Amino acid sequence: MTAAEQDSSPGSILSKAFDVLGAFGPQHRVLTLTEIARSSGLPKSTVHRLLGRLTALGVIEPHGAGFKVGLPMRRFASAMPIESLRQSALPHLGALHQWSRRHVHLGALRGSRVVFVERLMMPEHGLPSADPGTDLPAHATALGKVLLAHVTPEETEAALAGPLAALAPNTITDAADLVKELGEVRQNQVAVARGESHPDVTCVAAPILIRGRAVGAVSVSTGTKDAAVDRALKDAVRVAADRVARDNRKVLAAGHENWFPGTV
Repeated sequence: MTAAEQDSSPGSILSKAFDVLGAFGPQHRVLTLTEIARSSGLPKSTVHRLLGRLTALGVIEPHGAGFKVGLPMRRFASAMPIESLRQSALPHLGALHQWSRRHVHLGALRGSRVVFVERLMMPEHGLPSADPGTDLPAHATALGKVLLAHVTPEETEAALAGPLAALAPNTITDAADLVKELGEVRQNQVAVARGESHPDVTCVAAPILIRGRAVGAVSVSTGTKDAAVDRALKDAVRVAADRVARDNRKVLAAGHENWFPGTV
């Protein structure tokens, strides 16, 4: 197969289309052709050709002098089982956000990484906060630790098999130390990460348990110097996670039992 044939093969086209889509993000919602080419690393001629195809499909839409992700893409996002969890979570995330006056997050585990699904921010705090869709090493976050604490030993071993990167001075990088902490997290149903994903951030997280498995987790983040990481905050996060689980169990009971796996 020639280079030209490889470039036009279905697999290559699909890969390049995802490269184009990957150029967009929460801070890059509208991009010009030149910006997409620069971010994706693809030639402008290739990007121009792909934009024509993606626009015809509604995946990309023109926006002034640039382009944006097409509104029909919301249908694909809404088709994910995790979307029912997000919808169930929103009222409880809102209540926790209003009570705590801090950043609130919803996350889910994918292998060794935690993916941020939703967030509610307190802009005046000025603390960093991960955009929805962002993924971080699970071992370095409270969300990730509380989720790792509720998977099988085999899944934990796989997630901790490689070198554990240090994102901040307090990141736990020794697998044995982390396994010990995960046992305590499983017993207490809450995880705390003090300056582990970022030097200035402390997070408290609790699992959303569906049929014995943590399908997601809720967290509150605050400053590392905040002395208010107390029992009341931990209890509030646990209550919010429990309420999300309760409401989502109703969704599953309405004929959607296969949306999330479970052990019991």
